[in-house]
Amino acid sequence: MAVCRIEKTKDYTVMANHHLRNKALSLKAKGLLSLMLSLPEDWDYTVKGLAYICKDGIDSINGAIKELETTGYMSRQRVRNEKGQLANTEYTIREYPKAMDSDTPPAEGKPAQEKPIWESPTQADPIQEEPHQLNTYLQTIDKSKKDLLNTETSNPYQSYPYGQPKNTGYDGIGYDGYEEIKQTVYENIEYEHFKQYGKIGMRERLDDVADIIIETLCSTKDTINIAGEDYPARLVKDKMLKITSSHIEYVFDCLDKNTTYVRNIKRYLLATLFNAPSTIDSYYAALVNHDLYSPTR
Repeated sequence: MAVCRIEKTKDYTVMANHHLRNKALSLKAKGLLSLMLSLPEDWDYTVKGLAYICKDGIDSINGAIKELETTGYMSRQRVRNEKGQLANTEYTIREYPKAMDSDTPPAEGKPAQEKPIWESPTQADPIQEEPHQLNTYLQTIDKSKKDLLNTETSNPYQSYPYGQPKNTGYDGIGYDGYEEIKQTVYENIEYEHFKQYGKIGMRERLDDVADIIIETLCSTKDTINIAGEDYPARLVKDKMLKITSSHIEYVFDCLDKNTTYVRNIKRYLLATLFNAPSTIDSYYAALVNHDLYSPTR
């Protein structure tokens, strides 16, 4: 009598083929979207979590996520907790892209925003009158007093040209003030989340690291010294704006594993933050290789 054995396929995913047939998506974005559609809804959707189950690094996954956001397959928004503080990030993943046009109706309960209508003001002709004649003697005295008091126009070696605002450090990075930079840094490093859920030792050091990033972004110097080497301020500030919560954990990990005496902890942290976006992937890859291939004792 013949024996029939059936091998059933388990643990499979059913999804639409739309993103797989979309020629506008890169192969990396298609693969990441397929992976995210296969994960359960209660899975911890974070960049670090995706990097843990992927061979690609954090920067590569960030690039794929931004591509999916641009094409409408995914969106992210910060969710506030019961205290009104920014907490977790909510991911919305779609099998079909959301139309990214300006004609999308407003969400229910939110007023629609209309574009203001600009009108040219009516210009009236000024009424010209004969000027009053002043005492020339008083005018001469007033002019001499102003010349003595006004040192800006008489000094040819001014630090800043007369009438021009001083450089505040925000000019080259597109920010208007300190508070805006502070808010951006706090959102990038998920400051409130760290403060609420981070480890005790990590919470105390978070303020020091955040202050160093903000101070560097507010620097008015043309060059910034990193580990004894002068770098263009724009390059240093661009790297500081790339710092995320994953980089902060990486910096703390490097600090905990450092066994040598650090004479200037602020300069050490600044150098580690500057190098973090470039070295984090290689660092964790080396740790994985060490754990996998190190001989057992």
